[in-house]
Amino acid sequence: MENGKLQKTRVSVFYYSKSGNTKKIADAIAEEMGVSAVQAGDVGKGYDMKKCDLLFVGSGNYAKKAGKEMISFLETLLPADGKTAAVFGTAGGSGKEQLEEMKKILQRKGIKVLGDWTCLGQEYSLKNMGHPDEEDCVSARKFSKRILKKIEII
Repeated sequence: MENGKLQKTRVSVFYYSKSGNTKKIADAIAEEMGVSAVQAGDVGKGYDMKKCDLLFVGSGNYAKKAGKEMISFLETLLPADGKTAAVFGTAGGSGKEQLEEMKKILQRKGIKVLGDWTCLGQEYSLKNMGHPDEEDCVSARKFSKRILKKIEII
């Protein structure tokens, strides 16, 4: 609330995706939030969250790590005490180690992580063919709404 008026939550969605799997999920979340998803590597260093209340960040799982471009983006975020974020991702297997890696970096920056979400992504070997599918996108949209509700009651 600012000057007695309720302000709309300012949301940003950043992602890293080699194959397009995580981009598909980022676009679903961004659409639900009424914003555009941005490839983390296109932002440059030192993103300042002053104009952002809630940050969604996502990456695929690359050998149990987030993509290098996402890690670079997160490592160079300006400290943002009191801000909030959520992490999401896709993985060819069942691992979600990249989510834990992203959470730790955000927390070191003073950003409170409100939740995480992941789904299967199609691998280059065609494992998990068709994922993420529409059901995954619907689930991602629901996740983003749950996170937004959390920030609105903080």
